[in-house]
Amino acid sequence: MALAAFFAWLIPHNDLLLRNTPLAGNLLPTNTVLVLLVFVVFVNPFLRRVAPRWAFHPTELATLWALLLIPSGIPMAGFWRYILPPIASLVYRASPSNRWDTLLLPHAPDWLIVTDAVAVRGFFEGGGGVIPWAAWTKPLSFWVPLGAALLVATVCLAVLIRRQWTEHEHFLFPLVQLPNELVQPPSAGQWLPPLLTQKPFWVGFTFSVAFHTLCGLHAYFPAIPAPPKGQRLGDFLTGFPWDAIGGTFLNLYPSAIGLTYLLTTEVAFSLWFFYVLERLLQILFACYGWTGLGYSATDFVQYQQVGAVMGLLVIVSYAARGHWKRVMLKALGRPTLDDRGEPLPYAVAVWGLVLSVIFAFFWLIWRGVSGLLAASFLAMTLGFYLAASWIASNSGLLMVQMRILPHDPIWATLGSRRFSPRDVLTSFLLQKAFAYDLRETLMPSLLNAMKMADLCGIQRRPLLLWGVALIALTLPIALLAWLRLAYTYGGVNLEPSTFQWHTIHPYLLAVQAVDPGIQPNWVRTLGMGVGLGIFVSCFALRRQFVNFPLHPMGLIVCRGWAMENFWLMVFFGWLLKAVIVHYGGLRAYKGLRPLFLGLVLGDLVMAGLFGAIGVVTRRSYVVLP
Repeated sequence: MALAAFFAWLIPHNDLLLRNTPLAGNLLPTNTVLVLLVFVVFVNPFLRRVAPRWAFHPTELATLWALLLIPSGIPMAGFWRYILPPIASLVYRASPSNRWDTLLLPHAPDWLIVTDAVAVRGFFEGGGGVIPWAAWTKPLSFWVPLGAALLVATVCLAVLIRRQWTEHEHFLFPLVQLPNELVQPPSAGQWLPPLLTQKPFWVGFTFSVAFHTLCGLHAYFPAIPAPPKGQRLGDFLTGFPWDAIGGTFLNLYPSAIGLTYLLTTEVAFSLWFFYVLERLLQILFACYGWTGLGYSATDFVQYQQVGAVMGLLVIVSYAARGHWKRVMLKALGRPTLDDRGEPLPYAVAVWGLVLSVIFAFFWLIWRGVSGLLAASFLAMTLGFYLAASWIASNSGLLMVQMRILPHDPIWATLGSRRFSPRDVLTSFLLQKAFAYDLRETLMPSLLNAMKMADLCGIQRRPLLLWGVALIALTLPIALLAWLRLAYTYGGVNLEPSTFQWHTIHPYLLAVQAVDPGIQPNWVRTLGMGVGLGIFVSCFALRRQFVNFPLHPMGLIVCRGWAMENFWLMVFFGWLLKAVIVHYGGLRAYKGLRPLFLGLVLGDLVMAGLFGAIGVVTRRSYVVLP
């Protein structure tokens, strides 16, 4: 509990004030792995020498990692990052030049945003460290119960799907493989886990450390040469039609190569293939002039992603239909399943999910939100969490982002003009807060923690209950850390994207939806249909033909921060694995697996090292996005 509380306070300071590599920031949080590494490299060897009885057992180390993992996202994108700055921003930034003062501010109730002008000025410009709690009480009394209801629903949904994905469909859970290797007991005569005694591991680890050492030194001392860590395609290809994709990232992250090696070949291939296909579609639209006619390749692909998520929900429901039936019968009191080993009794999980969703729905209705918008927001947001978990459990992506929002189907088919300005404003703030950025969302971390419990023989129910308690502990500590940072230093002096772009983004969308308004769009609707069709067709073809090379997962994430940063590394990881398996077979794959795990751990260790350097120098080198 002490470590969880410590990180709840430290993470906002690290990410916002020091601007280091995020301590959590993804679905394999740096802080969780580094704490685990300290225990297995320093603490446990010492205890085995001086007091063997006090050395930590693998199950205890696994429990430590899992309990740090579960609440890791709460201080930032998992809860507070997209609530606090945006709800303080409207009063602070509204002006005649952006029209927010006439189109949005009159329709913003005091339960939705902070309306005290002095309080919001202090939040962005500093207020001597004094937090005006009275100004925040009313909006927080709306946002916190709603967020808590979504967290409860997420926990219950994770419990309900766990057995299907873990025991029936046998998902890979690539993000659990490195922590699981680190908690393994040492071989006879050794002091470290077997992974850390293998030469290929140290080759990969050394490569990653050397790469980031050079890049980090170059960031501090530009005269020191270093390999280019981040470039864009536009640096090499210019002019028509390449300008359409000139912003494509060519970034180097060894850990992404390492994680890709752990995936199945078809998943790794599909991740980069669909991203490249989206890039080619941008060129096609540019070549034929369709963009100039108002047809956007970005829109078309974005709504294909929406359709793909809908297809995923259909497939998840269909593939698990027998499981859902047995779970519902168990919840109604019939002895269809033995749930004594589950994280929660199925009756508790089912009724917890139902009641939390009902509460959230009527909480929104009570505030005057349209019933259609409230219902679609809850359904699609939980669907997004399910999709992010499905992707993370299969793909091993460090973060899942899709550049789509829960109300996109509503805007595409019905437009926004039929909804009141207050409904529109509330819609975009809700979507920004709970569904825009899934890089630290709770559900994948819950499932990864439960998978670690399976691998190490930990009782799931106590683990989950302790995890929920740590979430409850983390929430207020992180809130206090955020507000103290803002009122001490001023948001404008903290991490720029959080306090600048992300504070205006929902309002930019809202003001366009109010005037001139979003019209129903047949291209977007067609995109949803195409995405749904491609996803379901790929899934059906994979069931019919064993060697079908495309996995539909790639379509869902082909646009988003994760694939934009990692696509090239995913390609290299896929290529290396394909070559190794083709020429060396399974033996070569297993023999080189430690090398690729070394790449992953090397990145995480260097993120921690440069984070510590950043504390001293107040200058940062960011290892991971």
